[in-house]
Amino acid sequence: MTAMSSPNGYIRSELDGDVLRVALNRPEVRNAQTPQMWQHLVQIAESVSPQTRFVVLTGQGVDFSAGLDRSVLADTGPEGMIAALQGDPEAFITTAQRAFRAWSELPQVVIAAVQGNVIGAGFQLALARDVLIAAPGARFALRAPSIGLVPDLGGTGALIDSIGYRRTFALCATGAFLSAQDAAAAGLVHTMDEDLTSAVESILATLRGVDAGSLADLKKLLRAVAHDLDSWGDERRIQVQRLQSLFGQVRS
Repeated sequence: MTAMSSPNGYIRSELDGDVLRVALNRPEVRNAQTPQMWQHLVQIAESVSPQTRFVVLTGQGVDFSAGLDRSVLADTGPEGMIAALQGDPEAFITTAQRAFRAWSELPQVVIAAVQGNVIGAGFQLALARDVLIAAPGARFALRAPSIGLVPDLGGTGALIDSIGYRRTFALCATGAFLSAQDAAAAGLVHTMDEDLTSAVESILATLRGVDAGSLADLKKLLRAVAHDLDSWGDERRIQVQRLQSLFGQVRS
């Protein structure tokens, strides 16, 4: 096995044969995410070897990810996230989206195995997967409207593809949680299992029996016709409009 960590240790990646295992590693803050973590997610995705067949995304601790680390919103300095959103939101959002889009565009099969809270950016990272496995106690939410914003990390199209427009609207507008059971019933979650490690290994064993080229081409085909590929630009455009309403006129 070949293991690597981000400079601050917040993301760990380990090459295990034909599987790259990537773990969010901030359990003390429920794997809350920062822009720096997004940059490292891009770097990991862009370095995936063609010999790697599968990627497994997980989160250490009781939660997969509670979303954006709200502490970054408290940084009002010239290099902080608020300044970036006020100065050039289009560029900031485009850069942030790369960390999520990169996983959906990999030719490898991406499996997300989630537990606990899967919220905001955490939910949108899970939505970049090809296969989603959830612990029975997992719960999902996109809560950006509660702070005057909209989801902007690629999750809206993928979610509508999975559960439909009306359910997606109600979920986002109310900030309600979607249980793992309801997510499975809706087709968003492939399987539920208390033992995520065992469930992942079972899926990997099954997929290894499928021709690698066929899997890659199947992903290419289905992604080409899926609606979620159309959400990125719309999310940026509407989020910039929301930021204009919140902050006043900003450069777009």
